[in-house]
Amino acid sequence: MHIESLEGLTRVLQASISPVALVSGVGLLILSQTNRFSRVTDRLRELSREAQESPGQHPELGRQIVIFNQRARLLRMAIGSALLCALLASVMVLVVFAIAVLDFQAYLLVLLLFALSLLALISSLILFLRDTHLAMRAVEHVLLDYENHQGHGSRRAT
Repeated sequence: MHIESLEGLTRVLQASISPVALVSGVGLLILSQTNRFSRVTDRLRELSREAQESPGQHPELGRQIVIFNQRARLLRMAIGSALLCALLASVMVLVVFAIAVLDFQAYLLVLLLFALSLLALISSLILFLRDTHLAMRAVEHVLLDYENHQGHGSRRAT
């Protein structure tokens, strides 16, 4: 693939559009994940502070802290995987241009970079899904604690 004509340039740009669209979509995923990560870490700080201020008064806080810590770690890995995906896709675009401009024979490298970027994206999505599972588990624990507390309060009243 040579850039000796407008047609050659058009082919190079077309080959670059898919990875650039991938980077754009992954950017939105990273934005969503970093927002979620910020909320999780803020809540983890609040729970830790609450547990330190009144040790022993809220035994359920320990379980919540463990879950939020797991979520923060999962989200950090998910963000890292999404960033790796974007990095690999960006390098792929650079290699496509190197192939076009320098007549660099690296077609297998482009395929490898594309496959690795998709694997990183899949990894990020699986980690993100795992975070949502843990978030629901944390909510279920809170609801169970609430129901137990309400059940004990109504038994005392009777």
